[in-house]
Amino acid sequence: MDYKNILKLVSENLYCGIFIVDKNGKVLFYNQSIHDLAGLKVENAIGKHLLEIFPRLTEETSTIMRTLKTGESLKNYVQNYYNYQDRKVTIFSSTIPLHENGQLEGVIEIFSDVEKYNNLNKSKKRNKVNGKAVYTLDNIIGSSTSKVDLKNKIRKTANSNSPVLVYGETGTGKELVVQSLHNESNRRGKPFIAQNCAAIPSTLFESILFGTKLGSFTGAQNSMGLIEAADGGTLFLDEINSMDITLQAKLLRFLQENQIRRIGDNTAHDVDVRIITALNENPYEAIKSGKLRSDLFYRLNAINFYVAPLRECKSDIVELSNYFLQHFSQKLNKNISGFSDEVLLFFHNYSWPGNVRELRHSIEHAINITEGSIITMNDMPDYVIINQQKDIIKCCNSDIPLASPAYTGPLYEQVEKFERNVIVNALKQYGCNISKTSKKLGVPRQTLYYKMDKLKIRMDKTPE
Repeated sequence: MDYKNILKLVSENLYCGIFIVDKNGKVLFYNQSIHDLAGLKVENAIGKHLLEIFPRLTEETSTIMRTLKTGESLKNYVQNYYNYQDRKVTIFSSTIPLHENGQLEGVIEIFSDVEKYNNLNKSKKRNKVNGKAVYTLDNIIGSSTSKVDLKNKIRKTANSNSPVLVYGETGTGKELVVQSLHNESNRRGKPFIAQNCAAIPSTLFESILFGTKLGSFTGAQNSMGLIEAADGGTLFLDEINSMDITLQAKLLRFLQENQIRRIGDNTAHDVDVRIITALNENPYEAIKSGKLRSDLFYRLNAINFYVAPLRECKSDIVELSNYFLQHFSQKLNKNISGFSDEVLLFFHNYSWPGNVRELRHSIEHAINITEGSIITMNDMPDYVIINQQKDIIKCCNSDIPLASPAYTGPLYEQVEKFERNVIVNALKQYGCNISKTSKKLGVPRQTLYYKMDKLKIRMDKTPE
């Protein structure tokens, strides 16, 4: 069989276009798709430089040239450009680098008409809702007792079919727990459907949750609901305390019978779905205030997870901070090596009302605006500094004494002792394995060796 001709035949009958260029930007392959978005014949493309074909594009505006320069993928990217016939088109593209023996040798871009894509997407959404869980246990950063226990509990309960209730303050990472549960389970290859109960009016939620039958009310179509769409997988209902009390009773009935009946339908259908719910307040307070039915709570609470606020897991702050520093430095193409002693001490003493989410956004803000290689207090968001000042004023005006510092002495000594304690504990936990320790602390091996040398942490005996 002539595979080149087969590839040519297939590519010419696709609804998407394909460009393959070499490392210099010259076109190696192009398909004249059904929609002919590029307005270009194959013979006018092969062997020519991409910017020669599309003179209005530049190295900055071309996704292909950008990927050739950075070596990074640009997936699900919407862009406007003028094609070979100087007609403005809007495309939905994914641009992927091609490597050989570790070297960038070219780029492939697959693109389609945004309008056609949107129409197809709308059609699919009318008939089926789908989803995917992207977070795993590796995304739950931290080595505190609370985090270790949390991850162990996820592993133990992942394959259970029992309902799960997750509660904790806003920004603690409840969805990471939920998605990790799904991805650790034997349902991982099935749908993961997530819905915030506060985002949908109560008048619409029943039809969205259970689906509708054609003609059950004016304009109603045969449409599956969220529960049916998640068949075989997991349905995550966030902010369950925002769900209408009447609808909570119907959800309880489903949990008891494992059957759903679409609105207007007389027939019940068996559905295999694991229900996971979450709320950002103490569930007993939600019951007391009338936001959550007590009978639904006891049914949902077969397995429960409490996600502790960051102020209760202070030992995770350095690990989280280094993880976010590395992540955003890479993402924003910055060369940031660490935090000043003052910032580390501030991180440890601050109450973090927004929890891990606030820490993440504060570091992202700092990396965006810093002009140096070290994050200093001048780079921190203003509102964080103001919140810290309010905390101090609140403590000073109350009968609650200010917390005593963990160490006494000059600021740099306090920070060094705190940092040394974190590294020593991590080394002990991972048996002095530098690779595992550096990975968990979110720092390069060289940085860990440097800090160990600076802080006089010896490896020829048990660190202490």
